[in-house]
Amino acid sequence: MGMEILRAGADITQEIAEKLSRLDKLCVGADGWSADSFRSEALKANGFVLYIEESSEVIALLSGYSAVGEGDITSVAVSPEYRRRGLALRLIKEFERLLPEDTESIFLEVRESNSGAIALYGKCGFERISLRKNFYSQPRENAVVMTKNLTGGVAL
Repeated sequence: MGMEILRAGADITQEIAEKLSRLDKLCVGADGWSADSFRSEALKANGFVLYIEESSEVIALLSGYSAVGEGDITSVAVSPEYRRRGLALRLIKEFERLLPEDTESIFLEVRESNSGAIALYGKCGFERISLRKNFYSQPRENAVVMTKNLTGGVAL
């Protein structure tokens, strides 16, 4: 699939921010990010907002940030009709490629019921390390905390 991964930065338009928000809310529900949240993340020096468009619509996204040797994936969303085509995997790999060289590990949280995403993250090398009780709202649900060690050592 030859769709290009784009990165929103200081040039992020309101239109793109709104498209990102619509997709995130479609996939995540009420906990999805607002357009302002995506804009804020894209404007941060250590923020990442990656996305894939087709026919002028955002069909996949990943947001995250890096800080003090760690990366954190805050959202991954793929439009339902584009799932199981490797888009999320491509976004995760691009996020890893863009992280600073001194990044030792990546963290993320995922709804406990989201077995598809948990399987995808496992395929990408993430391991389950803990559970955050009642992390999500609407509906209230636990989050599985996962990490991927990038240094080859033992994950903490």
